[in-house]
Amino acid sequence: MLQIRKIKPDDIGFVTDLAAERLKAGGKVLSNIENFLICDVDSVSCGCGCIVLSGDKGYISWLMVKEAYKRQKLGSAIAKALLNIADLKGVKEVYATGICEEFLTAMGFNKENNKAEINILYEIFGEAGDMSCYKVVLEGYFKPCSQK
Repeated sequence: MLQIRKIKPDDIGFVTDLAAERLKAGGKVLSNIENFLICDVDSVSCGCGCIVLSGDKGYISWLMVKEAYKRQKLGSAIAKALLNIADLKGVKEVYATGICEEFLTAMGFNKENNKAEINILYEIFGEAGDMSCYKVVLEGYFKPCSQK
């Protein structure tokens, strides 16, 4: 059974091990983990992701899935949960870095050359591998179900 949940103190070891495996050296460990999510499959932690909210913007990074669990749409589930948090809190735009370009494009993000946002992402997350910046606008992202 798939479960996306908030991080717990017991998860810190899993996150740091996964970060060491997936990220290049230099990533900062976040002190504010309010919106840090863990993905479990059958009670086994297999992925995580984080969004930091600031005003009407959100910043995603640390979106990682263990190699053995890739290609099971777990990254998409984590990303959608993070975007849902942002949407529910009134965020208008979400920026991401350090995540596969093909994945972000499939999730509706577009590449940005916004130096100010890249600097903010770096300040929040540290060096996250490829520091390219991607943006998605949340207005209309979660379309309501049509009822007939």
